[in-house]
Amino acid sequence: MNRLALLGFFTCAPVFSCTCVSATKQPSDFGASAVFRGTVIEKKLMPARTEMNGRGRYAITFRVDENWKGARQRTIVIYGLDDGTDCMGGSSYTVGKNYLVFASEETSQDVYLDGTHLWFGWTDVLPQGTPMLVTMACTPSGETSQGFVRDALKGLRKGSPQFEDK
Repeated sequence: MNRLALLGFFTCAPVFSCTCVSATKQPSDFGASAVFRGTVIEKKLMPARTEMNGRGRYAITFRVDENWKGARQRTIVIYGLDDGTDCMGGSSYTVGKNYLVFASEETSQDVYLDGTHLWFGWTDVLPQGTPMLVTMACTPSGETSQGFVRDALKGLRKGSPQFEDK
């Protein structure tokens, strides 16, 4: 095989940032703390932490259109990181687009690998232990124009409208 053909093979092959493997069928909500459909109204890049080697962190605010699980409110903020091989993403959300979101509730913390290298952290922007919603891997989250997301929406049936903020 010549170099050009080999280069073409590698540049045309799909690249997956993470792979999900599951031996059993997940429940319809995938164990999420929050399941909703909404439009991104703001995507705020959080201050950089040098210990994270340039990996961005985001606060993504959604206007909720439909809710299946979790707090029923007009807006919901999800915290996310630049997409990576660890399946902890969130950077691909685009302002103005509509998404189905499966999120888990975590508490803000700094997570270190081997006790010295910061993998990800939130305590500089949220007090330690603050409840926060984060994106979930291996769920049919995504832009509602995608086929697999439309299929997931059909499986969820009709959701509840959000409550008005008081």
